[in-house]
Amino acid sequence: MPLSLFFVLVVLAAAFWKRKTTSRALLVASFIWLLAVSSSPLPVVLTENLESRYEVLSAEDIMLPDKTVHFLVLGGGHTNDERLPSNNQLSLQALGRLAEGIRLQRQVPGSLLVTSGWSKSGKTTQAEVLARTALLLGMDSAILRKQAKPGNTSMEAAEYKRLYGDTARLVLITCATHMPRAMYLFRQSGLDPLAAPTNHKVKNNGRSIYRNWVPSATKIRMMENVVYEHAGMVYARLNNNDS
Repeated sequence: MPLSLFFVLVVLAAAFWKRKTTSRALLVASFIWLLAVSSSPLPVVLTENLESRYEVLSAEDIMLPDKTVHFLVLGGGHTNDERLPSNNQLSLQALGRLAEGIRLQRQVPGSLLVTSGWSKSGKTTQAEVLARTALLLGMDSAILRKQAKPGNTSMEAAEYKRLYGDTARLVLITCATHMPRAMYLFRQSGLDPLAAPTNHKVKNNGRSIYRNWVPSATKIRMMENVVYEHAGMVYARLNNNDS
């Protein structure tokens, strides 16, 4: 958490206040860090590095004459607020993943849309809320499937393989920053999916590159996401080595 690290450094600077040199060094380091994660191009560059590893998928990349196609939408967060329609219970991240799944599925006749994710609260699962939203958006229930047990990406890969094996053409749909780790985990499970990244944070909108130096809370969120994904990849690799 970039802001957490900033405050830790500030607290340490205060704790070492009697040691002027150490305190000043910690205070300077804290503000350099804050500038790096909120005002410099660093978060944008690191985010783009993750997002650029897989290109946006088109229907032409998917078609195989001898295989059924499964579009697997990974869980991305939801809330069980029954006052709201299912689409409004989804996080923006999950809604973006579902939209991409629907876009691609409609271009491939005979394919299935598989929604995924559990419910931490024990109430309606992520898979169910995603499926209900797909129905609201005009999808046919006959092409919908759900896997409601997985609580993380590794579990989603294992559950998909348990339910469907490796006979179908699997298209994996998740956020562009999450895609490298998701692909690694699915391949470790013995699957060979196609990547369909979505929810890109870095977009070419024609703005001047100098705008990358403008302070922004968005950059802090980007940095949080980058650190999370890299930490998750390190954990996945270590866990794989242990096994």
